[in-house]
Amino acid sequence: MINTTATIAIKTINHTHDREGNLIAFGIAEFYYRGKEGTVADEVPYRSKGAPAVVINHQGEGVHGTAEGFIDLQVDNKGEYKEKIATFVIRNFVSVEPIDGLSQTPNNSPKPETPNFVTVESISVSVEPVDEHSSKLETPNFAKELLENSMIPTIKVDEPLPF
Repeated sequence: MINTTATIAIKTINHTHDREGNLIAFGIAEFYYRGKEGTVADEVPYRSKGAPAVVINHQGEGVHGTAEGFIDLQVDNKGEYKEKIATFVIRNFVSVEPIDGLSQTPNNSPKPETPNFVTVESISVSVEPVDEHSSKLETPNFAKELLENSMIPTIKVDEPLPF
């Protein structure tokens, strides 16, 4: 069994019911893949039963979605030649709405907003000279508070560890 997950577009929908009354939807689905020529559209027959068939039938033709299932190969004997027909059996289907255009183009990208109170004149930068010969590092205030309040857990071991 060849499991697959694909984004497909349902082109045709036919439906029937089995003996137990479950809905069976079948037809042609279109999917895209990258080939030597770029993005290539191809069609594959599909079938689904139960909940995915209900979703596909309710959404109608032209719906885009993510389908999860497997490829079923059926052998058709035509004399000396055996034709293998691949059918995409959909076990799960989630419909989605396609994006009409590219969403990350420079023309429609949001521009960052700068609040009115921030201007170049209101920004002040102070630079303090650094003592080049000083190598002493100071403990930050929050670390001093932790050390003073003994909030850091310590473990005292009276016996040596076995390892």
